[in-house]
Amino acid sequence: MATRHNTASNPALAVSDTGWGGEAAPARTAVTGFDRGFAARYTSGTFLRTATGGVTAGLDYTLSVYVRPANGFSSGGNIYIEWRDAGASVITYSSGSYSLTANTVTRASLTGTAPSGAATAQLILDGANYSVTTVDATMLLVEQASTLLDYFDGDSPGASWDGTPGESPSTLPDALPITGALAAVLPSLAGSATALVEASGTLAGTLPPMAATVQATAKASGSLTAALPTLTGVLAGQVAAPPQGALATTLPALRASLTGVSDVPDLDSPVDVAPPRLGWPVGVPRLADLVGPPRLGGA
Repeated sequence: MATRHNTASNPALAVSDTGWGGEAAPARTAVTGFDRGFAARYTSGTFLRTATGGVTAGLDYTLSVYVRPANGFSSGGNIYIEWRDAGASVITYSSGSYSLTANTVTRASLTGTAPSGAATAQLILDGANYSVTTVDATMLLVEQASTLLDYFDGDSPGASWDGTPGESPSTLPDALPITGALAAVLPSLAGSATALVEASGTLAGTLPPMAATVQATAKASGSLTAALPTLTGVLAGQVAAPPQGALATTLPALRASLTGVSDVPDLDSPVDVAPPRLGWPVGVPRLADLVGPPRLGGA
């Protein structure tokens, strides 16, 4: 979209009510329910006139204003674009119709072609008795366009005032194009997943694999260099409690060794120690032969 211009000289009464009028002068009033904080409040008369905006003869312009009946009455009537020359004299009018709903903010708009000699334009709304139906009006857009576009002024994001803030035309630039080389490094991505398994009985399970996909889209004019992010995944499994059913396990092999220590002092010569053995006597046990017969007492 091309750069836009709101040529309204006092679009939303941010500072004063300069330029806003009608059959009776409105009062600049703080309001809610609009995207701006002030409006022209009409409590008498039968028509209202907005502030002006600059125009160029021969071009199409769309003018719009946000209006709300403040006291519960619906209204409507005719809407006009009043074209004036550089001396503020009226040249001609473009006309249409509008309708308002009680207590509802409504946007009234009209499109027309600036006639020869035109220098400014403003909206006129009639068809209501404001002493009966009080009306608030604000947020005027005067734009060189053949269709109605979103409202903006110098307080809108990306827009700026051409002169005094709140009391001058405003500009909303087009999005800045990107030309030349664009280098972009997307951020790295780290993720982790933990599985917690609780079961009674025999448990046999396989934790699922984790897969992640990262897709990056870049649009640019010129060359584009982009590094896609790295992906790190961590998967952990945990058994919350011992199984309550059958448990099959294999105990580890057991190996042992015995080491002996001797308390005997060091000897000068080697000593061979053989393992002890128990055995039966060899041969038949005998008593020694007696010499002579046995005797009792005396010599």
